[in-house]
Amino acid sequence: MARTTTAPLLTILIGLLGAAIHLSIGSAADPVSTFSLEVRARLHDSGRLEFGIRTEQGVKLPRARFLPADVGHSRWFVSSPIEVNGFETRVIARRLADARTEFALRLEGVNVRPRRSVFPAAVSRARWYRTQPVVIERLSNPESADERALLARAAAIRAEATTPDLTGLVGWLNGEPTTIARELAKGNVVLIDFWTFGCYNCQNTLPYLTAWDEKYREHGLTILGVHRPEFAYEEDPERIRDAITRYGIEYSVPLDNDARTWRAYRNRWWPAKYLIGPTDEAAMGLRYRHIGEGRYQRTELEIRAALQAVGRDLSGIPIGVDVDG
Repeated sequence: MARTTTAPLLTILIGLLGAAIHLSIGSAADPVSTFSLEVRARLHDSGRLEFGIRTEQGVKLPRARFLPADVGHSRWFVSSPIEVNGFETRVIARRLADARTEFALRLEGVNVRPRRSVFPAAVSRARWYRTQPVVIERLSNPESADERALLARAAAIRAEATTPDLTGLVGWLNGEPTTIARELAKGNVVLIDFWTFGCYNCQNTLPYLTAWDEKYREHGLTILGVHRPEFAYEEDPERIRDAITRYGIEYSVPLDNDARTWRAYRNRWWPAKYLIGPTDEAAMGLRYRHIGEGRYQRTELEIRAALQAVGRDLSGIPIGVDVDG
């Protein structure tokens, strides 16, 4: 009798404990929900090119979806709209001078160009070709035109990025979940700090990070303290919260327990800082990287240069921070 009663009680307690842990870190899955779209295209015997949009539910075909065989190059053809997860989505296409075809998505009026979106001049008939996926953040408020426009701009930035966005996070502490592309779409720049609270070297850099956050946040700097634990005890969200309070961290702390963002950056060290913003090659690229402690003035100079590159006015703001204060 005792064994029969104890087993269900133990099961309930384990379930409650699991739910508490789940709630304490915000989400058991990536806190930023996304979906992906691809452009699909195939050549008909008539020489017309048919295209559609590949979603998670399959291929959706716009009513107007055929590029004529004799269309002049450089003239964009625009499909009829399709609603995908709250976004008005179209395919745009044009013939290039060498008879190849270039495709892009038009999301809420923003042109999103996937990588590998140029199709060969000679292709197999009736065979579907596809672009690389475009990653788009899901709407939290489908009624908000401003959010649709912001996330469309973020998708365009991410599609042409030369550096990864956040991925595979298991939770989020301090502030609302966001992405690098979204922050850049707002006109900000992002400083990622890979850290773990048990790392002595990380602790030594935190006064500079908190000082830069206080000094430059209103001028467009977004610091993301990506917490990648080294040891099992560092996965405890309550201990991470204690460290956030102890060191006066007010910027956001994404939880990278599975090291997926860490691996996306091919990072191997704590602490490590990656400054991301527009570069000559892309709207979202790596502007500066520093591993370990030190080089604080150089890092701040790079932050200032990145902010000025996106049009932020830092006149009258001197270089340097007082970490002793």
